[in-house]
Amino acid sequence: MSVPPISPVAAALRAEILAAAEAELARSAGALAEPASDAATPQQPPPAMATLDLARAAAAVRQGGLAPLFADLAKAAAQPGLPAPVRAGIAQVLALRTPLAGPLTAEDVKRAVAQSGLFLEAGLARGAEPPPDLKAALLRLGAALTAARGGETGAEPPAKVPPPPVRGAALSAQPAASSTLPADAEAPAIVQHLQAQVEQAVARQTLHQLASLPDGQGAAWMFELPLVTPQGTALAQFEVQRDGHAAGGELVPGWRLRFCVDIEPLGPVQVHLGLAGDRAAVTLWAERPQALEALRREAPALARALPAEVMLHAGAPHPAAPPPGRFLDRTS
Repeated sequence: MSVPPISPVAAALRAEILAAAEAELARSAGALAEPASDAATPQQPPPAMATLDLARAAAAVRQGGLAPLFADLAKAAAQPGLPAPVRAGIAQVLALRTPLAGPLTAEDVKRAVAQSGLFLEAGLARGAEPPPDLKAALLRLGAALTAARGGETGAEPPAKVPPPPVRGAALSAQPAASSTLPADAEAPAIVQHLQAQVEQAVARQTLHQLASLPDGQGAAWMFELPLVTPQGTALAQFEVQRDGHAAGGELVPGWRLRFCVDIEPLGPVQVHLGLAGDRAAVTLWAERPQALEALRREAPALARALPAEVMLHAGAPHPAAPPPGRFLDRTS
């Protein structure tokens, strides 16, 4: 399945992104504004930081997981009566998943990361032609859905969502979900349902981009990759961070990679990979005893292939708590 190049719509997409961001910030400023007080005004953060905080707060209350969206898109693709632009938009989003039918190559992973949606605006700002991109495809689909509803918007917030992405916090994989579209749903109801989910998915993409901004502690990138499994589309969450380790009195540049997946029959699995010079170390956590045993059987082959030291643990890692006061926990 081919995906049209982004270059013919780059200018329109850039304008759409900027307009959406400005509207979101305006709504956030109105919602978060407080009456003036006679008390001494506390020191305000820099304007750029305040703007990012507003964008983060607005996206946090609207974000939703992508696994339910992909399940509903796969079902909606077979439904008759959808407008042609909506059907084309659905096909573009579904084409950006990474299949797990065979072994993944380095080129497969590189392509999946490039089209994850993390780098869309950076590519547009450079005037470059980015590769097919998940966020761009979601924005196109969202525009088609809004047009199909005559410009009507106003999606309800999701009832249950994965935790918002925060650098250094616990990662959250999304297992494949079942579609929530009724079997007899007609085109208008499908369009309205998908519009809400797409808006929530774009908000989550924005949160990953905000979590990837420089914070003075080094470069880091957070993103999710949709993976096609026999049960449906699962989402793996990643955090890649530039690092440095002292070795012999010198700073050796390196990398730290964390990711988590939740795919049957293994269930939730988290991986931490550290690379520094010619040394590597891998630590894996599995929550299910049978998954831990399966990973133990494969650990020697993994250690030889990298090569690296491989350690395995039951349960899940416990990363440092994120800074307080940034998000409201709506996941329980």
